[in-house]
Amino acid sequence: MRDLRVHTGAIELQVREYEHPGSPIIFLHYGGANLMMWQRAVPYFQPRYRVILVDLRDHGKSDKPQAGDDIDQMAADVAGMMAALQLEKAHLVGSSLGAEVALSLAANHPEKVISLVCDGALTSEFGPYSAWQESEYAFREYVQEYLDGMRGRAEKVFPSVDAFVADSRENLEKHGLWNEYMEALQAYDVCEVRPGEFVRGWQKQARLNYMSGYFGYRFDDYYPRVQCPLLMVTGSENEPAESSAMQKMCALTHQGKLVFVPGWEHPYGWLLHPEAMCQTVLEFLSQVEDEKKDD
Repeated sequence: MRDLRVHTGAIELQVREYEHPGSPIIFLHYGGANLMMWQRAVPYFQPRYRVILVDLRDHGKSDKPQAGDDIDQMAADVAGMMAALQLEKAHLVGSSLGAEVALSLAANHPEKVISLVCDGALTSEFGPYSAWQESEYAFREYVQEYLDGMRGRAEKVFPSVDAFVADSRENLEKHGLWNEYMEALQAYDVCEVRPGEFVRGWQKQARLNYMSGYFGYRFDDYYPRVQCPLLMVTGSENEPAESSAMQKMCALTHQGKLVFVPGWEHPYGWLLHPEAMCQTVLEFLSQVEDEKKDD
């Protein structure tokens, strides 16, 4: 394992790499997480693949310009990282925000992607491929209220790393989302903005930048442009409207399939109980690799 800073052409990303002669596989984390979210998944993939973990811009230990927080720019960052590491192609696994970024990379740079796994980005927020069933006016009102709420909340500042982690634990433990792996993720994430003042890695302006664009994303514009084998994964207990939207989205793809993983808890399952999801992804990758050999 090695940790390194990688110039993308615009910023520097923090990268963790597990060297192996097998095909490279890049893991992209959910919003507010960092490369530590894959701690429990790495042992499943490390024996067969060159595993590469990334802190996306404004996350973890990567640069924090608090600008360019849209999925196309983040995908361009990952493409720049691939060029710096001399990676011609890679498998991509993304969760939530990471799935959106991976989807953008596969759609806009298809020559760089061997296969794509999306644990997220399975529906748009509005439109025919969404689960939204009210009017467009109601949707716009909802978005405005959501963004106004974000703007009105002050950034939480803590006097120490321990205080930050303790606050995270109090919030996450209520929902059964705390364990040693989540604790390591939170401790890694904390950012000192001034002496004795600590905040979460994904800071308020960056979060607001991202969410301001998120509600306008139409993933149905991306999926038809994905040329590689694609696995869309979700839990087995979705609302009917959401399941229908996912199935319609999958139908837009060239080589996509939608798989329901029983009991999957998006996106925290990677830290809590990753076994079934890792096996599902490994089976998919094995099939992709076998088909490559046959070509």
